[in-house]
Amino acid sequence: MDDSLWTSSPILDRLRSQLGDLMAVERVEVRQGAEPAFAFYGRLYDDPDRAFERISERFAALGYTALLSRQKDLYQVIAVRGVVRAQAPRPWVNLILFLATLLTVMLAGAAPLPGGTFLSMLLSGLPFAAALMGILLAHELAHYFVARRYGSPVSLPYFVPMPFSILGTMGAIIFQRAPMRDRRSLFDIGIAGPLAGFIVAVPLLVLGLLFTRVGRPSDFLPPGEQTAVVFQEGNSLLYMAAKYLVFGRVLPDPKTGEDVWLSLPQSPGGPVVFAAWAGLLVTALNLLPIGQLDGGHVAYALLGRRAWKLAYLAIGLLGALGVYLWVMGNPAWPTWIIWAGLGLLFGPRHPPPLNDASRIGPGRTILGILMVIIWIVTFVPVPLVPVPAR
Repeated sequence: MDDSLWTSSPILDRLRSQLGDLMAVERVEVRQGAEPAFAFYGRLYDDPDRAFERISERFAALGYTALLSRQKDLYQVIAVRGVVRAQAPRPWVNLILFLATLLTVMLAGAAPLPGGTFLSMLLSGLPFAAALMGILLAHELAHYFVARRYGSPVSLPYFVPMPFSILGTMGAIIFQRAPMRDRRSLFDIGIAGPLAGFIVAVPLLVLGLLFTRVGRPSDFLPPGEQTAVVFQEGNSLLYMAAKYLVFGRVLPDPKTGEDVWLSLPQSPGGPVVFAAWAGLLVTALNLLPIGQLDGGHVAYALLGRRAWKLAYLAIGLLGALGVYLWVMGNPAWPTWIIWAGLGLLFGPRHPPPLNDASRIGPGRTILGILMVIIWIVTFVPVPLVPVPAR
């Protein structure tokens, strides 16, 4: 297609006219595709954030979406045909998935009781399910409400049941139907979920530990179930500190092998502790600075395209950790290999927001550093630890 046909087109003239009082246009490019896009280069007369708001409104009225970025000494405004509109929600689908996930999580946390019925067994999984679903719900609703505050077209959370798994769920997802508006909204939406989940999980962790027993596995296993090795959850710095706060010593005890026991009926608070431990691990995984994970959102908001290098570094470190655990014979090694593979499969590079020239300010930078600290204290390098049962 001949670009000259577009450089004198009415729509190009109309788009350029909308920039007249906002930008000194020095150059125009036509980018070919199914629908041609128009790129305008020049200097803005106003603050980039204020200018983008006005450009975005004007272009939307013409049926175009505006993207703003900085290209060395000039700003670039791209007009892309089409505007994403909010879709009518179908909350009944979200409710059905939530109830199905609640059931599978209850089954995952249930403990068979001698002489008990199926209903009593199912209800024994309620503390675990309430704690884990509460953490996940806080995480997802924080994303949802912050996104709605920014006018971002997002769905309600879809919970994903996973029967016969250790947690009973694969978590929940929210569909983002349009690119993030700017770096501030990208940061706030990304950080809201992990922060809310963390705030809910920590008190549950401490509360559960108050009703949890400490000992060696042989102290709790029935005689008919004695085994040479059992697998226990690994420590994060936060988990180790919480156990020290409640019990006054480092667990597992390096001399006796004693640790908290999280199974019913010996430890009434054990399922809540395990749910909080899992919720905090999910928080750490979401904070990885990769692609469109929550940590990827935060990293791109803080660093821009420099975050892409950080994503590749994180994937490499995950792969190296997986290989190290494999060499050491730890059965948790596939965890990090899978996460490294998923990071590559779904893309390490976070897409830019519509307004990539926006600023986030020092307050969000400090909060971003706080989230790095939260990641450090919640990350579990060895999620599964084999320990002698006797």
